[in-house]
Amino acid sequence: MRKEFNGAFIENFVAQELLFYGQEKQYYWTSRGEAEVDFIIESNKKIYPVEVKSGTNRNLKSLRSYSEKYKPEKVFRLSPRNLIQSEDFINVPLYGVNVLMDMVRN
Repeated sequence: MRKEFNGAFIENFVAQELLFYGQEKQYYWTSRGEAEVDFIIESNKKIYPVEVKSGTNRNLKSLRSYSEKYKPEKVFRLSPRNLIQSEDFINVPLYGVNVLMDMVRN
């Protein structure tokens, strides 16, 4: 697989997993080309931004931009990295979409 397609394949995988776990409607957010959040999840009348990374890039520009504007309760990144909880965000491993869904449902 060519490296430039990794992001698209991983985002598609996450979209399929979200669908499997009940997220039939899938949304994203963009700020006029400056920042983009890959998925916006609604659960229990709350909104959660989810950024998907195919690599170990630590850039959170899009999530920070969304958070500054909308002040969500929790912010998520799905990436190859291990589970990490910090003040800014929660990183969930790519294989753990079920864990992400448990976190937003509880």
